[in-house]
Amino acid sequence: MEIEWTDTAKKNVRRLYKFYTKTASEEIAKKILEPLFPFVLTLKEINLIGQEEEDLKHLKSGHRYLVIGHNKILYKLRKEKIYITHVFDTRQDPVKLK
Repeated sequence: MEIEWTDTAKKNVRRLYKFYTKTASEEIAKKILEPLFPFVLTLKEINLIGQEEEDLKHLKSGHRYLVIGHNKILYKLRKEKIYITHVFDTRQDPVKLK
């Protein structure tokens, strides 16, 4: 399966990187965000891991998520493609997802 990052997900990662760099350091930002990418690659092999995202059920798009550290990766399957739709710091208010 092919993995595609949406513009929103890319923007989320950039914002998180800037936030962690500003509040801690570039080294810490990399340490927090780099582990996300190997987990995303596992979706190619096992694409229904993670639970359904309760906060996005109203969209009826089958969003699922993985949690790595304090970050949640949201994704959905469409035919032969996996779309990474959001990367979210779980310490934020989940209402921001809606």
